[in-house]
Amino acid sequence: MRYSWLIALAVVATTGCNQAELKKALADAQAAEAQKDSLLTEVLETTQFVTDINSELAKARSTAVTTASTDPGVPGARKDREDRKAALERVNAVIARLNESEAKLAETEARAKQSRQRNARLLAQIETYKKTIEDLKSTAEQQKADYEAQLADKNTQIATLAGRVDTLSTQNTDLMVTKAALTDTVTDLTKYKNTVYYAIGTKDELMKQGVITKEGSKFLIFGGTRLEPARSLSPETFTAIDKTTNTKIALPRTDKKYKIISRQSPTYLAAGSTTSDGKVTGSVDIAQPEEFWSASKYLILVQD
Repeated sequence: MRYSWLIALAVVATTGCNQAELKKALADAQAAEAQKDSLLTEVLETTQFVTDINSELAKARSTAVTTASTDPGVPGARKDREDRKAALERVNAVIARLNESEAKLAETEARAKQSRQRNARLLAQIETYKKTIEDLKSTAEQQKADYEAQLADKNTQIATLAGRVDTLSTQNTDLMVTKAALTDTVTDLTKYKNTVYYAIGTKDELMKQGVITKEGSKFLIFGGTRLEPARSLSPETFTAIDKTTNTKIALPRTDKKYKIISRQSPTYLAAGSTTSDGKVTGSVDIAQPEEFWSASKYLILVQD
């Protein structure tokens, strides 16, 4: 009791002790009471500590479960991993505090056992707290093991997902390369398909270049010859153009007529660009490019 020192005083008084003994008894009683108060304070602190630890463990569970990311793929897995790492750090902090409290409680128990006023009820309470702390440590260690296993799974999941991303990136790169190659091929084919050639000049110039040749024979007044495209034509002796964009070809001399001796038909030229005998003056105005060039990709015009 808080007033136990009064009992000690009364005992000293009835036994007739001197003044010195009285003072000593009084000091011992006060020291014992102070020690008891100190022990009680430590036990009460342990009570609050146990409450705090339970709260911390609940927060750790909440961090790992309720904040789990629902984002798909690698970002979602990484978010889940960070949540579980945070929960694991919280649990590790709890375990450290439990270890400190366990050591402190052991010191309190030792002091209580050495107290002059040994309090069985206080010792029983300390023993209960020791068991509570052991249970909390067991729970915390189990949570720690669970989170470590979950982190290992998340690391494996992230590695797997990252591998899939790398594979998809490689496949995407391959597809892009293939697409680029196909685009280039289509571009080349389109350019090849749309490229046509023309040659314009006098009969002598074109024959010298190997663009045209004479066909047939003439003896006296019999037979005759005509100008025809050479049997083997080389693009190097022609001017190349894109038939879809170049539908007008300027002629070298506007005061001369030019005859088409290649297989293109004047029918597909613009109205008014040919004379009554089918010859061309001024320029070659192509009204229907596809039809005009379908007969041959080589256009040859000979100046009259």
